[in-house]
Amino acid sequence: MIRFERPRPGRPRWTLRLRLTLLYGGLFLVAGAVLLGITYELVAHNVVDRTTQVKVTGVAAVPPIVGSRTSGATIYFSARPGSTTKLPVPAPGTLPTRVRQFTSKVQSLTNAAIAHQRQAQLDALLTWSGIALGIMAFVSIGLGWLMAGRALRPLRIMGARARGISERNLHERLALDGPDDELKELGDTFDGLLARLETAFESQRRFVANASHELRTPITLQRTLVELALAEPHPTVESLKHACRRVLKAGEQQERLIDALLTLARSQRGLASREAIDLKEAVGEALHELPLGRVTVHAELGKAVTTGDPALVGRLVANLLDNALRHNESDGWVTAWTGVREGWPTLRVVNTGPVVPPERADELLEPFRRLNGERGHARGLGLGLSVVGAIATAHGARLSTTPRPEGGLEVEVAFPAP
Repeated sequence: MIRFERPRPGRPRWTLRLRLTLLYGGLFLVAGAVLLGITYELVAHNVVDRTTQVKVTGVAAVPPIVGSRTSGATIYFSARPGSTTKLPVPAPGTLPTRVRQFTSKVQSLTNAAIAHQRQAQLDALLTWSGIALGIMAFVSIGLGWLMAGRALRPLRIMGARARGISERNLHERLALDGPDDELKELGDTFDGLLARLETAFESQRRFVANASHELRTPITLQRTLVELALAEPHPTVESLKHACRRVLKAGEQQERLIDALLTLARSQRGLASREAIDLKEAVGEALHELPLGRVTVHAELGKAVTTGDPALVGRLVANLLDNALRHNESDGWVTAWTGVREGWPTLRVVNTGPVVPPERADELLEPFRRLNGERGHARGLGLGLSVVGAIATAHGARLSTTPRPEGGLEVEVAFPAP
C-alpha cells in the first residue's frame, strides 16, 4: 500500500518555490559579499596610494625664533579632532637640532591624523555597504519569491489539471499555454501520454466487451442445445448424439477463443527467453498442417534466422497463413515469402480476397475487428491479426499491412537480426 505523507500543520513545506527563493537569495548574498570585498580592497589601496607619508621639509612651518623672547614658548598642534599636542619651541642656541626634532614630530603627527581619517572613511564605507547589502538581500528574496512563483505557475496549473483527470475523463488535456519553453514541452508530452492512454483504455474496454460477447455466444448455444435435448418428450439415441456433437463443436470453438486470448495475453507480457528460429521452417510446418482447400499456395522460402519464442513465432506464422486462407476467394491464391531484406529476417504473406479500404487496414490489427463489421465465427474469431501484432511487438519486429487495389492484403513482418 502506498501512503502519501501530508505536511504537518505549522511546519512549512520545503517546496521548489521556497528552495529557488533561498537559492536566489544565497547567490545574491555571495555575489554581493564578493563585490563588497573587491570594492573595499580597491578603495583601500587607492587611498594608500594617494595619501603617502607626508614629509615636512625646511623650517617654513616654524615661525622665526629670535633671541630669548621665544624661549620657553609652546606651540599647540592638533593631530586629530578633539586632541592637541604640545610642541615646545626650541631655544635659540639649539635651533638646528631642535628644528629637526620639531619637524619629525610634526610629520609623525600628520601621518597619524591622515591614517586615522583614512581608516574612518574605510570603516564608514564598509558599514554603509553592509547595510545596503542587507537591504538588497531582503529585496532580492522578495523578488526571487515572486519570480519563482511566476516561473512555476505552469507547473501548478499542470498539477491541478492532472489531479482532475481519471479513467472517466481521459479525453481532457492540459492544453498548456505560454511560450515554447521546457514547461510547454513537458505539458505537450503529458498530453501525448494522455492520448495514448485514452486509446489504450478505449481498446481495452472494446476488447472486454467483444470478448464477453464472443464468449457468451458459444455458452448460450451450448445451453440451448442441452435444453432442447432435454425438452424432447421421447429423445432417441441419435438425437442425443447429434446434440452432443453440436455441444462439443461449440466447446471446441470456445476453446479456440480462450486459447487465442491466452496467446494474446502471453505475447503482451513480453519474452522470458529467446531461441534461434528459422522462418523458413516455421512457414513449412504451418503450410503442412493448415487445410488449403481450393486456394493455390505459392511458397518462396529462403533462409531467415531470427531469435525469439518458437511457440509464439509459430502461432504468428500460422495466424497469418490461416487469415490469408480464410479471407480469400474460392479460386484465389496465397504467396508466402521468407528471406533477409536489408539485414532483417522477413516474412511476407500476400493473398487475394475482398477489397480492404486503406484507412481501415490498421483496424484489422485490433481484437475482434472484422472487415465490414461482421460478427460470428464462420470466418474466424477476429483475433488472428491482433495476435500477430502483439507477437510482433513482443519480438521487436516491424509489422506492416498494405491493402492490394485489386483485393486482398499484403502483410510483412520483419524481425530483428539475431
